[in-house]
Amino acid sequence: MDEITDATIAEIEQELAGDGVWIEPSFATTHGISAADEARIEEAVASTGRADLKVVLVEVDSGDDRFQGSFANLSAWLHDDAGGDATYVGWNRWSEPELSVQAFGDQPGTMSVANVANHEHPDDVADQVVRVQELLDDGNADALWAEVPDDEKYSWTADEGVQASEVVGGLGIVVALAVVVAAIVAWRRRRRARPSGFTLPATVLHTVRAAEDRRLRQQADAEVLALGEAIGSGEPGDSAHALDAWQQALDHYAAARSVLSQAAVPADVVGALVLARRGDEARSRAQQRKPSAWTPRPACWFNPLHEGRTSEVAWRDADREVDVPACAACAADVRDGREPRDILDLIEGDRTVHYFRLDLGAWTRTGYGSLEPDLLGALRSSGKGALRGRGTRGRRGTAG
Repeated sequence: MDEITDATIAEIEQELAGDGVWIEPSFATTHGISAADEARIEEAVASTGRADLKVVLVEVDSGDDRFQGSFANLSAWLHDDAGGDATYVGWNRWSEPELSVQAFGDQPGTMSVANVANHEHPDDVADQVVRVQELLDDGNADALWAEVPDDEKYSWTADEGVQASEVVGGLGIVVALAVVVAAIVAWRRRRRARPSGFTLPATVLHTVRAAEDRRLRQQADAEVLALGEAIGSGEPGDSAHALDAWQQALDHYAAARSVLSQAAVPADVVGALVLARRGDEARSRAQQRKPSAWTPRPACWFNPLHEGRTSEVAWRDADREVDVPACAACAADVRDGREPRDILDLIEGDRTVHYFRLDLGAWTRTGYGSLEPDLLGALRSSGKGALRGRGTRGRRGTAG
């Protein structure tokens, strides 16, 4: 619908307080949701054992000034009004429209729920919603998603010979990785006393990759969740600087969640962590008593997950020299004529490669934002399906 007005929000909240389901009429028509389907959805919501389930099915228009095409923003607004613990099921209409699940407070894990529901019932929204209820009660979505073959999870194929990381929803960007699918790029941080071309046996490489991927994803999920909870329970100050910083926190949180809501490869998970940390800095600034304008601190170019202040160093790589921000440890290595010992590496084939030598779109072009303060802007302009506008304005938070 063109715009979700205050009257529509009041109608949605009234329905959610009743049977927990609101389906916009034109959405029902477009997606073939009958009265019987709606009754099935209402029954599923009523029978939910573990989650406080609420269903809001509407195509949020990208021209909507308040919600900017994002179901995450709409669900956050509704939750901000209603409070309590809840899991909202809705619809994102980006380059690949699909079901979205947003959890707030003490609710079952939702990480793979929407992925499984969309995969099992790609053409039936009502079946997807009912399946969400079953997955939340069973708690087995992560295990089911892990069993899905990679060529079914992702939009690229082995025949194409290219792996792509599709980030839809709030970001809507495509990051093309120039490697064959059989050599899925995996993230690995390592302190090494060996040449960068060192090759591990394939079996060892696979084991290391799997363990590091799990740890990285768990860290990203935890930090993004913590940011959402902090936003959901907080309020910004009244000054213009505070409100602008709060908006930045909302935007970075929405972007980080969007990355993690997809089957993100490790390069994207690093990006989600960077976005979440920037968002938390903005949130903290917004809640100061007399905040100054917030701009993100430059991260370490060699490894954007390194914390602490940075200083500029001249880094020579092959036949070029560039000035880049570096954390204290990396800067000391460079000034002593050494390559930093903990550069962010990805695994390509049977070898590790510095991330900045791969084509990861905006991630490498900006050094995960270390060379470009406006990382969200860089992501908007990268690839197809540009990031459509900004999230909710003012004091409203997106939690969960």
